[in-house]
Amino acid sequence: MYRGRHACAFGVVSLLLIADCASHPAPIPAVAAATVTATPADGADDTAAAAELDEFSPPRPDPATLEVAWAKQLPALAVECANTGARADVRLYEADGTVDPLGVDTFSLIAADSNGVYPLNPRVVRLAVKAAHHFDAKTLVVVSAYRKPRTRQALDHHSKGEALDFKLPGVDYKQLAAYLRSLPRVGVGVYTDPRTRYVHLDVRDRSFHWLDASPPGVTWREAPLPDPRQALRDATYSDESDLPLDHK
Repeated sequence: MYRGRHACAFGVVSLLLIADCASHPAPIPAVAAATVTATPADGADDTAAAAELDEFSPPRPDPATLEVAWAKQLPALAVECANTGARADVRLYEADGTVDPLGVDTFSLIAADSNGVYPLNPRVVRLAVKAAHHFDAKTLVVVSAYRKPRTRQALDHHSKGEALDFKLPGVDYKQLAAYLRSLPRVGVGVYTDPRTRYVHLDVRDRSFHWLDASPPGVTWREAPLPDPRQALRDATYSDESDLPLDHK
């Protein structure tokens, strides 16, 4: 009897507790509630969420703003090799004003002769294109570019791919040389023999200019040209100096 009464009493208390819990359910934890609230309904549009993210994201550039007017308007330049007859139209700049490596490669390929193909220094190519644009020249004729180094001789600008001998048909070679001498950090030579009359251009840290009356196949002593503004002009050099932005 003793055990039966306690078992009965325990059973009654248990039923009362279960009934009380059923009438007062435990609250949902805050985290769970927040999670349920943040979950969108089925088929809800997430456009608002994307717009909220864009508000804190960096601005997306308009593709048109990546283009510059001078680069888009710069015409292709016909490049010819006087020794091989090779010819190609070269576009050196992308629409955003950066140098197109394919343009440099094409220029180097056309400029090559019996010395073989060699990658020209991009800056000497840029300056040649700049000069052609300055004079509205449609064609550039390469007389000599890369030259194989001679035995036991120090490398010069030609053998390092840093030099170009060229002409602009319709442009007086003296005027071409005078323009190139106005640029910073260049070597400019004028070959005055009636059978040559072309201009040498190379890139270097300290400008140097000269005259050479040597006939074809002969090398005489070069006559340096006075250049009292050399240091001041070279000090103004910047990458922008090489761009074709000084159209006459």
